[in-house]
Amino acid sequence: MNELVRLLHEGRARERAQAAFYRRLSGAADDAGDAARAEVLNELLADEQHHVSRLTARLLELGERPDDARPPAEDVPGLEGWEEAGRLREAAEVAWYEDALERIDDGATRAILEEILASELHHHANLGGKWMPAGPTGQTGESE
Repeated sequence: MNELVRLLHEGRARERAQAAFYRRLSGAADDAGDAARAEVLNELLADEQHHVSRLTARLLELGERPDDARPPAEDVPGLEGWEEAGRLREAAEVAWYEDALERIDDGATRAILEEILASELHHHANLGGKWMPAGPTGQTGESE
């Protein structure tokens, strides 16, 4: 497996783990009746799922078959401590994408990774979602 394909598989696995993290927290917020927190977590979840989709599409374009094994179950903090854990996870994502961009010279893949990195930077800074482009014009959730 070449470096580009390995990196895309790794990124996709990381994003699936992020989505699972926010999915579990969102469910906990729903169970607690905390609609505002559930909305924030659902927006983060939506972005992470979009990252998975972008990486999956790129793998398919390269003729690869994505791994659909479930990410390992991780301990998720309580709702009162999720922000610290979320910020640490997002910092790790930012570092991973920055490193990945230093190793990849494929233009199509770089564009995807740069887009996801921009989203992860917003997640880290704001712990909020809806930063992925909504359509072909590149509009984001910033103005919503």
